This record gives sequence, C-alpha cells and structure tokens, in this order.
Amino acid sequence: MAAINNFWGNNYTNDTSYLFNSTKSTTSVGSSNILGIDLAEYSSVTRGSYNKLIKAYYKKYGTDKSTTSGDGDTTATKTTLKGEADSLYKAAGALTNTGKDSLFNKVDIKDKDSGITVKGYDTDKIYKAVDSLVSSYNQLVKSSVNSTNNAVLRQTLGMIQSAGSNGRLLNNVGIKINADNTLSVDEETFKKADMNVVKSLFNGSGSFGDRIQSVAGNINANVNNLLGNNYTYTAFGTSGKYSTGNLLDSVL
Repeated sequence: MAAINNFWGNNYTNDTSYLFNSTKSTTSVGSSNILGIDLAEYSSVTRGSYNKLIKAYYKKYGTDKSTTSGDGDTTATKTTLKGEADSLYKAAGALTNTGKDSLFNKVDIKDKDSGITVKGYDTDKIYKAVDSLVSSYNQLVKSSVNSTNNAVLRQTLGMIQSAGSNGRLLNNVGIKINADNTLSVDEETFKKADMNVVKSLFNGSGSFGDRIQSVAGNINANVNNLLGNNYTYTAFGTSGKYSTGNLLDSVL
C-alpha cells in the first residue's frame, strides 16, 4: 500500500472550503514519488499549507486544535481509531470486491406481481453494505476530531474531499453529505436508484469505495505503528510489515 495517497497533489485557491464543498474545482498537476512518498504532498506539509487547512477545518466546526504536530493521542484514542479504521476497511472491502465475491453480481429476482424471474441486482444486500460503510465512515470522521496526529487528520480530510468531489453522484443514489461532513443514506431513494451508478461509485479499483478503503488502511497503519504493532494492511488487503513510507507518514 502506498503510504501516502495523492490527496494533495493539486493546485488549490486560498479558499479551504473545497474540502467540504463538491462545487469547488481543482486542476491536477504532476507529482513524483520516492519510497511511496508524494513529493507534492510533502511540499504542502513543509510549506505550512497543511497546518492552515487543519486550523481552518477545526475553526469552522468550533473545535480548537491549533496544535497538530506530533502525537499527543492517548492509547484509548488510538485504539478507538484503529478499531474504526478496521471496520471501515472491511465495510469498504465488501463493496469493492470483484469477481465471484462481488455484491454487484446479478442474481435471479422474482417479480412479486408477475411472478416472472429476471436477472438483476440484489438491492437489499447492496443497501445493507452501503449503510454499513456509511456508519463506519461517520464514526471515523467524528473520532478523528479527537486526534492530534497529523497523518490521521490529513487522511481523514482527504477522504472528506473525495466524498465532496463525488457529491453529485452520491446525491443521485440517495446519499447526502451533511453539514458536519458525515454521510446519510435514504433507503427508499437508494433502492430506486440506478445500481450501475452505485456500482461505479463503490465497486472496483479507483472507485470512491476503493479510495475510502485505502484511507482506512492508511489510518490503521499509522495507528498500529503508534501502538507498537508490527503488521498492517497491504494494498491487497493482507497483513504485512511497514514500509519506509508508512513510518514517515505517521510523523508528517
């Protein structure tokens, strides 16, 4: 797993609200990677723009966390974050799975009125999986407010940004981005939505669901490292030792 995702390799205006509003646009620029480290992202941290973004975030939501350097998290906070990141990783994985284990494989569905059986998506199963992801996502977003760890805060903000950039599609399938950056899903709207759109959002490599799983894995890695554990998730969902990038990411 790349230790640092490309959340910051963009040109932004001084308006930090793009992190919370899907209407903002960005222009991608190239970035270089050494040992899994995005140099554009690292540059944003060293220039101080990252610290400004963190302060802007907490100022907006009435929580003063102006000191974000180092790791002042208690063991209880780390343990909570680890558990929630693990839950989100698994919830996202249930949706991103492809092949025979994919929830988006079509099944035989019998029409209640006509009795005719046709192939279609199991919307009940897909909804339950998305509802589980939304619940885990919300828990991690809320708990990250209690963290002083730079990597956890940065990765969570990146996840919020990703949700914002997919806001229109999420809304189309009944998933709303709330004022506090949590998500909510309306069951009736979701089940009536185009499941092909839902699939494009949550299934497979490069999807919104895949990005969420990547963030959850990175947070799990950072907190595991701070707790002194030896293993974490790899890009393939297996357990593996930390890379140089993981170690550097935990202190940026």
